[in-house]
This record gives sequence, structure tokens and C-alpha cells, in this order.
Amino acid sequence: MKKILFSLKLLLCVNFVFAQTPQDSITIKKSLSTLYLQNGKILKPKQLLEITKTNPIAFEAMTKAKKNVVPATIFGSIGGFFIGYPLGAAISGAKMNWALFGIGAGATLISLPFSVAYGKHAKTAITTYNQGLQKTSYRKIDLESTLGANGVGLKLKF
Repeated sequence: MKKILFSLKLLLCVNFVFAQTPQDSITIKKSLSTLYLQNGKILKPKQLLEITKTNPIAFEAMTKAKKNVVPATIFGSIGGFFIGYPLGAAISGAKMNWALFGIGAGATLISLPFSVAYGKHAKTAITTYNQGLQKTSYRKIDLESTLGANGVGLKLKF
């Protein structure tokens, strides 16, 4: 009798035991810039690459994204500086340096395709990663008591 009660208690506790630890999905928040969040923490491209290593398809997409973020950052920063410096000088009373401003605008325009490609590949990687989490998450196990021709029994569905 003790063995039967122990087995019954063990079966009832199965619903609370998981073979895997729960993993948190990554969310995309769009505002002035696009933010990638996990547990409320902002993730950088290097962190996203590290997190997606568990999913080969997501990792491949994130690798493509990471290759685009470096030129986007370089050209965007140079462009921003070359636009901001002449504007700051003009505000302080100096003559506007249109050549430097034009170079900055050109560098900023060059950064746009890289930035768009990064966003596209990062979104693909995150979507793939999140879908992979749902596939490998907990499967529900049901324990039902049944009444049949042979008497009372337990039915375990998984």
C-alpha cells in the first residue's frame, strides 16, 4: 500500500518538475532607436550573438547582423561628428563649413543600408531564437482518474 501511495504522489508531482530550466525570450522595443531586451536588460550586439549560440539558425542570422553593425556604427559616428561640428561652430558664430557638413551627410547616408541590414538580420535571429524556445519548453502532462469496465484507474497523458 505504501508503494502505491508513493507512486501516486510521485505522479501528481510530475506537473511541477521540468527537465529544462525556463529560458527568457528576447523582446524588441522600438522607439527613437531599436532596443533588444531580455529580463528588462538592454542587450548589445555582442550579447545577442552570445545568447543565440544555442540556436544554430538564429546564431547564423545574428552573425550576419553583427557584420553589418560595425560599418553602420563607424560611418554613422563619423557622419554625426562631421555634421555636428560645423553646426556647433555655426551656432557659436563661425562661418558654416559646408564641405565638412556634406561629408558628414554622405557618411551618414552610407551607414543607412548597413543599419537597415543589421535590424533585419537581428529581427530574424531574435524571432528564430524565440520560436526555438517555445519548441523546447515544457510539455504538459495530464493525470486523469478514469472509470472503466475493469474498475477505477489512472490515465497519464503526455
